[in-house]
Amino acid sequence: MMDLRDSPILDATLRLLLPFIVVFSFQLFSYGANSPGGGFQAGVAFGTIVVVLDLVWRRRVYSDRLFEHMELAGLGLLAVLLALGWIQTGRPFPDPAAWIGPGLLFSNVLMWLLNLGIFLEVAGSIVLLVRRLMEPPPR
Repeated sequence: MMDLRDSPILDATLRLLLPFIVVFSFQLFSYGANSPGGGFQAGVAFGTIVVVLDLVWRRRVYSDRLFEHMELAGLGLLAVLLALGWIQTGRPFPDPAAWIGPGLLFSNVLMWLLNLGIFLEVAGSIVLLVRRLMEPPPR
């Protein structure tokens, strides 16, 4: 009986779908400030395709260190935005328009940075969590 991981059809399909899934995750990310979607959904889509590739190709596509750095960068960015919001407005999560009046451009930049922090944190966490769950238990 053939293992699914040895399937040339599955391998070819993943190779074809990989760029589209990555582009789809960035599309979700880019619309996060204006519609449903954003960093969380994009991080889940990106992290899931990395996990599927790990499973099918039987090797780690990227090292754990990369995803640990992604997590730390996401947490750091979220912490900086939290501190800046608290300093500027006295509240931890202010209305982005409160920073420079009703300027739409600056509020979109803040939302983009917030989505970026969430994306980095979620994508890194999903990959590391699934990899840790798939490791054999220590003896």
